[in-house]
Parts: sequence; structure tokens; C-alpha cells
Amino acid sequence: MPATITAIILLALGVAGAWIGISRLITGTWPSFLAPIRQFLAELSWSSPALWAAATLLTFLGLIMVLAALLPGKHTAVRLTNPGGADDRSAETAMTRRGLAKLASTHLDQADGVDSASVKATARKVTATVRTPLHNAPELSGKLTKSLERKFAQIGLDPAPRVTVKVVSE
Repeated sequence: MPATITAIILLALGVAGAWIGISRLITGTWPSFLAPIRQFLAELSWSSPALWAAATLLTFLGLIMVLAALLPGKHTAVRLTNPGGADDRSAETAMTRRGLAKLASTHLDQADGVDSASVKATARKVTATVRTPLHNAPELSGKLTKSLERKFAQIGLDPAPRVTVKVVSE
């Protein structure tokens, strides 16, 4: 979203600059609405505080844009092992963390003795909270954890996240 807003602002400035430049080339004069801006800029000197403040602000904004472009963001996907026969150098398969959470939630919802499941997933950890009418919660927790770990191994998560299942008896 920030990149889109910045791109729109820079595009608008570019279009305005092109329009003003073309107007100058065609008429031989600058547009009249630029007169106050031209007058203000003509009165500035190199040691003007306003000029230094604007230069500092623009430098700061430029530095933020460069850092935003160079620094990686938060990973939103987990890697899956490639299907048999796929070249590891040219193919990579991934699943979003949201997709991983939905897969785990659906898998747990289909298990016996589970009323509902809510799952939160990161690249390294999957935490599930399961509601059940059963009273042997610790035993069910172990079974569901092992079942979910098997499911992740079956789909080929690389590396497999740590699974934690908390069972709440109703």
C-alpha cells in the first residue's frame, strides 16, 4: 500500500511537471499560477532555513524510500518441497501462512471429538485451540498434534513448523 501511494504521488508530480513544461514550450512563458511559487523561490538563498528544512525533509523521505525498497518485509509464505522430478534450481512451491492456518483448521475440524478449531500460523510455529465436549483433553491434544504433524509432513512443508494444540473442554 505505501508503494502504491508513493507511486501515485510521483506519477501525479510527473504529469504536472510534464504539463507545465509543455505549456512553457508552447507559450514561451510559465503558467500564471506558478508566479507566487517562482517569486518565493527567487527570494530564497542557499543559507535560508526554509531551504534547509525542505532539503532535510526530502532527504529523510528519500532515505525511507530506499530502505523500504532494500529491506525485506515479513515472510508471508512457507516453503513446500518440490514435487518429484522438479528441478530445485528452477521451481519452488510455497503456501501462504493464512493457507497453512486454514489447512490446519480444516484438518482439525474433521477430527473425531472436535467441535471447532482456531489456528494461528507463522513460518515456524502453528498454534491451534480446539474446543471439544470430551473430558480427556490431554490425550486428545497429543493425538491432534501428531495428526497435524503427519499432515504437514505429507504435504511436504520444509522446514516443518512446530505444532502446539491446546484443547479446551466445554
